[in-house]
Amino acid sequence: MKYNMGIKEISAIIFSILLLSMGFTANPEIFAMTVQEEKQEIINDLNNLKGDPEITKKSQKKIEKAIRNLEKSLDSKFWKDESTVNFKYGKNVLRADQNAVKKLDMVLDDKKTTKTLKEKIIGINLSIVQIDKTLVSNSIISLSEIVLGEKSLKKIDKAEIVFEKGNELLDDDKYFKALKKYGKAWDQIRKILKDPHFKKIRIVHLEGTADLDYDNDADIYLKILKPKKVGKPYQVEMKMTSECVKGDTYEDAGLKMGFSAPIKESTESFHEEFEMTNKWFKKYDLNKQIDLVVIDSVSTYSNYPETGDDFIQLDPDTMEGSFDYSSAPIAILDDQSGWEGKFQFKGEPGEYHMVVWVPTTQADSGFICNFLGSFTIPSTIE
Repeated sequence: MKYNMGIKEISAIIFSILLLSMGFTANPEIFAMTVQEEKQEIINDLNNLKGDPEITKKSQKKIEKAIRNLEKSLDSKFWKDESTVNFKYGKNVLRADQNAVKKLDMVLDDKKTTKTLKEKIIGINLSIVQIDKTLVSNSIISLSEIVLGEKSLKKIDKAEIVFEKGNELLDDDKYFKALKKYGKAWDQIRKILKDPHFKKIRIVHLEGTADLDYDNDADIYLKILKPKKVGKPYQVEMKMTSECVKGDTYEDAGLKMGFSAPIKESTESFHEEFEMTNKWFKKYDLNKQIDLVVIDSVSTYSNYPETGDDFIQLDPDTMEGSFDYSSAPIAILDDQSGWEGKFQFKGEPGEYHMVVWVPTTQADSGFICNFLGSFTIPSTIE
């Protein structure tokens, strides 16, 4: 399996598969547990099993050691957030889990272990391995979305090959051996940390392209830079084909943005909690801000909203634009023409959806991109 695909082939919730440092996730369920919470549940289950009156003292000690290893894997320094391991310490988490499964396998080998207890232990081992499978897979995807050197790309390929071998072992219910393969995959991941391009992951919150009309060409490029200091604004660079903003003139093109609660089509709007601007708005707009869209109903997501400032504007006196139109091919958009601009925003820490609106068109208009009124970018403001 190859992960070097940017973020193409994404539909309504664009960019939701990104797993970089801004906390973009694979469109999780709203009330799903974090990885750390799942591991804590496993620890709780093992503590309950430990008290089973039918368990031998020998097996009880093995379970206690397994619990200690799982608790060790939850050390805060190993984790970037509650569902993402730190690249530098990921192997520590995998090693601790591997030791835990090894101890639990010893309980399975105990001839005095009851059938019911064995079934519970097997289920727990499966849960541990599935968690680590996800952690390794997400990390490979994250690294694959960074422009890396040739040597690092080869290491990603090696990591993918070993990872798939681990998946085969998992399918065969060989949990401990699967974990060992995932650990080997992480060895390749750790080697990539020396790549100078890896430093981008500490700076870039999101960077990628997306194909909005399924023609295998990138229609939008978005890059969000993490502020170097707390309280400073996020810097955003955006490029979008003229087709997707419905025009190549300032009169025709349109682009708006807003923030909602992290629920698809939420009516909870954060237009007053965020400050967004760029050089043009600072100079020509009355309040020097880009006013955000007010999300007051689900229907707001389907049509180009009346509220909020259009990002693409022109000052008639100076002919200075808030975005620049390029008739020349834009390389990152697969040599299509389009609009380019920068802006910045500040907001309170928390989980949000950044929502982008483009003008919708009739089905026979030829503007294929604009069948979709808006798309959302799941975001974590730190």
